[in-house]
Amino acid sequence: MKSPYYLDQRFHRQVEQEHLLALKKERELWSSRPHEMKWTQVLEKLYELNLPSITQKNYSSSAVEIGKEDDLTTEKKDSVIKLAKELIPWKKGPFKLFGTEIDGEWRSDFKWERLKPDLPKLEGQKILDIGCHNGYFMFRMLEQNPEYVLGIDPVVRTWSQYNFLQHFLQEKKLEYELFGVEHLPYFKQFFDVIFSMGILYHHRNPIQQLIEMRESLRPGGELVLETIAINTEGSYALFPEGRYAQMPNVWFLPTKDCLYNWLKRSRFENIEILHMVPTTPKEQRWTPWCPPGAQSLEDFLDPDNPTLTKEAHPAPYRISLRANKKGKKS
Repeated sequence: MKSPYYLDQRFHRQVEQEHLLALKKERELWSSRPHEMKWTQVLEKLYELNLPSITQKNYSSSAVEIGKEDDLTTEKKDSVIKLAKELIPWKKGPFKLFGTEIDGEWRSDFKWERLKPDLPKLEGQKILDIGCHNGYFMFRMLEQNPEYVLGIDPVVRTWSQYNFLQHFLQEKKLEYELFGVEHLPYFKQFFDVIFSMGILYHHRNPIQQLIEMRESLRPGGELVLETIAINTEGSYALFPEGRYAQMPNVWFLPTKDCLYNWLKRSRFENIEILHMVPTTPKEQRWTPWCPPGAQSLEDFLDPDNPTLTKEAHPAPYRISLRANKKGKKS
């Protein structure tokens, strides 16, 4: 197995390689934990199928396309799709695998298409995708030919989904590690672009997280941030007493002005709010690939007043913005 890109000796001053190598070895053991093996056993079954190479891949369409229908025999294709279903729930997508659509809970293409006209330059850039899930956005980035994309997310199920797809794609510019956002301090001025897509509200200290993102960027580097916001006036954040939209791991939900000020006080520059849109059942919903049993948006909202969550908090909006670290790119 090849050494991860970030362990290349060219980067020894920017990356705490010894710590990351030890962390990588420790996290790789997670896949053999009894409660995680149901996911990783899917990969073992996939590798045993001895499948041929795919003849087509496409990262520019809404559904990331992997292979054509006639790449596999009917029997082999049925085996592959059956294994993909063993990785349910699929939360992000869509993907098209040998002609079969994997339609996740989230239409992640909606978010990507909102962002696409305003994305920073990705060609030739070193990119970090924090909370990368199954890699949907990483695959979409390949359309613009980045130098390298590292995705981090400490969840074995989503890591397994990514590796399921990568078994067919074999994209050498992509890597996924079971690291968390708390490991950003191991990277100093390393990335040209950082994507943080829907994770800020899951952490107790959003300001510290923003500072660590800035410090992981090269001078002049760019942050693309997308998160939940509340659509009210003023510069403040909601701090739910208990759950928010049935989620126990939600901490701070800022207004638009509050989020702007968080970035400003974290010493980002050229802060630009790109979009602020309500979350709708068209973008987040149950599907056969994420069926009821896994909760979705309709479970979270007040059925009599969808502008409120079931806890009577303001319903979620998605807000996205761009910002720069001070300095000039070399």
